[in-house]
Amino acid sequence: MNPFVRHSARRSSRRRFNAGLLAALAASELGGCTPSDRLPGPRPADARPHLRPTPADFEGPYRPLDGTIWGGPDLMSSRDAVSPGKPLVLAGRLLDTAGRPCTGLQLQVWQANSSGRYDYHPAETPGHGRPDPAFRGHGEGEIDAKGWYAFRTIRPGGYRRTLFGFLPWTFVPHIHVAVRAGGRDLLVTQSDLDKEIARREASAYADHAELMRSEAMDRLAATIGGTVVAKAELVRFDIVLDRLA
Repeated sequence: MNPFVRHSARRSSRRRFNAGLLAALAASELGGCTPSDRLPGPRPADARPHLRPTPADFEGPYRPLDGTIWGGPDLMSSRDAVSPGKPLVLAGRLLDTAGRPCTGLQLQVWQANSSGRYDYHPAETPGHGRPDPAFRGHGEGEIDAKGWYAFRTIRPGGYRRTLFGFLPWTFVPHIHVAVRAGGRDLLVTQSDLDKEIARREASAYADHAELMRSEAMDRLAATIGGTVVAKAELVRFDIVLDRLA
């Protein structure tokens, strides 16, 4: 068994085990994601959930290591880098189960390049796709005052790997996402891009115009120097954080 995979599995288990504890410890940092009184006890009537929380998912064996310099909301290696991958903007809103925007949080995202290779990770082995020096593969961004976020990236490739040293597995194109506060994970999940196809049309979202005018989109446009969605596929991935459970 690959020792890194074993270590990652243990770390993922610890993260899931401690999720409730971390939620309580981070309550003072979560803006609109917590009840106004922040006291234990029954759920306030006006905060009864009506949105389904986004499920946790594996962080994978290729999460950037501690000490990684994450950069900003652009996953390219430089502002003018040109990758063979298909340009993509991953954007959406972070909400609590009552539909209120979560503010004051950070997102970290990481993914394979267009050929299914994690260039940045030392555990990646030769033969797993083609390198892409134009693509950093990971980034970090702030949630804006209305709960929006936006990243520029490329469409990751699907790939095959062997799990636990013996189990062949095919991974569909996906982007890992971690919601964080105070240097701690509140939720680690992922956007399986092929599952988002039915929901990514702009006409499906009444707040699409608000997203395009958001501070998060403006920040990304300033980072890359131009119109964010020009020649890029836009994938909407909203995240619902269960802060009141």
